[in-house]
Amino acid sequence: MLTIRDIFDACNRKAAQGRRVIGAHIGAPSHDPPLTVSEVLSSMGEVGRNYLPFTGMDEAKEAVVDFASRFLRRDYERDGVFMTNGGAQALLISTLAAWKLRKGKVLIPAPGFIQYFEHPSEFSYPVETYDPLAEDLVNEVVGRAEGAAAVLINYPNNPTGHVPPNSVLRDLWDELQGRGVLLLNDAAYSQIYYGDRVEVVGDVVIDTFSKTFALPGMRAGYIYWGAEGRELVGRLTYLTTAGVSEAVQRLIIRMIGAATDSYFEGVREHYRRLRDAIVREASRAGLNFVEPRGAFYLYARHPDVGDSEELALKLLESDPVVGIVPATAFRGGREWFRVSYGRLREEEMPELMEALGRAAVSLRKRRG
Repeated sequence: MLTIRDIFDACNRKAAQGRRVIGAHIGAPSHDPPLTVSEVLSSMGEVGRNYLPFTGMDEAKEAVVDFASRFLRRDYERDGVFMTNGGAQALLISTLAAWKLRKGKVLIPAPGFIQYFEHPSEFSYPVETYDPLAEDLVNEVVGRAEGAAAVLINYPNNPTGHVPPNSVLRDLWDELQGRGVLLLNDAAYSQIYYGDRVEVVGDVVIDTFSKTFALPGMRAGYIYWGAEGRELVGRLTYLTTAGVSEAVQRLIIRMIGAATDSYFEGVREHYRRLRDAIVREASRAGLNFVEPRGAFYLYARHPDVGDSEELALKLLESDPVVGIVPATAFRGGREWFRVSYGRLREEEMPELMEALGRAAVSLRKRRG
């Protein structure tokens, strides 16, 4: 199975050889943060000389409470906030804690973010998958919820960009609460949507500022734990990394303080233009795809290609080189693939689709 890392490494090798690469494989943001990172860091003075609370500085937690109130429309209790080293740590801690506390399987979406599958494999907790694109999401999930400790959702969804109606998300939460099942919400793309604001429902919110403020290299995230067992969540936070650096927490405090509704409107408009452009080019190219209603991904298939891994390998040999990720990496159908348009330039999109078309013709000829 080809992974994102396989495609990433191959594209880097091609670039080092002087080849031009259209990088549609990595889910990286391209908008600007609300403040210049270098200026914020240079204004901090001396930091990092003292041990901090392992679950996060009080000032950072209060900033997250403010962020939730202003932009998620959620009321967080400060003691329920746990600062983490990015969304990956937040995800691991949350799923482990839910499993330990409620003693059951965790339902995860497929297709879904790769670490949804890697974490249970490495840490040996039971999981079962559901279809996040299901027309009747509530029945799809509830029908599999017997013996579940928790259900993990991710909307806007990676890799599909799909967003169900808010009424469906509220109904799902109500149904799970009635069954004593925790709802874990991976809200990584909460501020990147193209229609109505996506409601951040759930007992537990798993969040990262990598996408929100375009700071993936800072590894800044948090958990909001609105259920029993906060002591366990704090212990897991300590045992996995013993806390987030002071510099990162102070940076996030400043970014949250500078964020406004108009800032996030600008972020959404930036990606909306890219979304409209990639949808236009994909339609012209004859691709079948899920309508992207959030995040910055196009989940698509070429009608003449049944194996997206073959397609991805063929595109690595094209001119220009094109990086896409086969959906098998996300436990999706073999004919599907993900295009990340977060850092694509609009002028690259027709080239990408032309390369896809040439690769599809080549594969069809090879099959005879």
